[in-house]
Amino acid sequence: MKEVERLELRRQGDTVAIAGDYQYKALRSSNPVQRSWHRSKPISISELMPPSPGDFVLDVGCGSGAVSDYLESLGARVLGVDANEQAVRFASETFVRPGRNLRFECRLVEDVSLDNESVDKIYCLELIEHIYLKQIEALLACFHRLLKPGGMVFLTTPNYRSHWPLVEWTMDRLHLAPPMEEHQHVTRLDRRLVRQLLENSGFRVEKLRTKCFLAPWTALLSQDLSVWMHRKEMAREHPFGCVVVAVGRKAPSTGSAAR
Repeated sequence: MKEVERLELRRQGDTVAIAGDYQYKALRSSNPVQRSWHRSKPISISELMPPSPGDFVLDVGCGSGAVSDYLESLGARVLGVDANEQAVRFASETFVRPGRNLRFECRLVEDVSLDNESVDKIYCLELIEHIYLKQIEALLACFHRLLKPGGMVFLTTPNYRSHWPLVEWTMDRLHLAPPMEEHQHVTRLDRRLVRQLLENSGFRVEKLRTKCFLAPWTALLSQDLSVWMHRKEMAREHPFGCVVVAVGRKAPSTGSAAR
């Protein structure tokens, strides 16, 4: 077995500890650029793949639960999954309340007890860069198995054919976030590779966008301007944004297609 294949099989998680409340605090950061960057997540969902009321959805790699909370606020039934015990504990204590269709589990999505073809939509934001290529392929195969015919997957990941490598390098050198290069981010993706991975896993790519080109930095002037810019950036296909956003659909069943 090649050394890289052994590494891919051996990887269990990031080599740095990520605080359980990291994403929650980032949404409320005093740094307007960081706050805008994380606020782009619900904006991209609302623009490209919002859940329908009553949908059963997974938030894979849910972190502190902010995206799961947003999905539930739109009427979805949400299960957030993450391997970070501290994050799942924080999310459960912060967002789970009586009457809400929202719960969290600390485990890998492959280990969740769900029937095949039982999920309407899967959201996986900025996770796949943390695992190796073979693991991404296995993860997407799991998504395909869990989704109903016609079900959809929403993926985001840093775009390494943009100015993202410079952003990552700067943040690492200035210690503006937990170390990313090699510690968290071990697979470098771009639009072409994300499309290829989805198509090879049986998904039809319906939307392929990038975001976080200029929008986060306009937050230095105004958060409202930043929100407007985020929506404009995702309204059309362009290669310049720091984050790839992809929407894939599993083929409908033969019976559904016939109708």
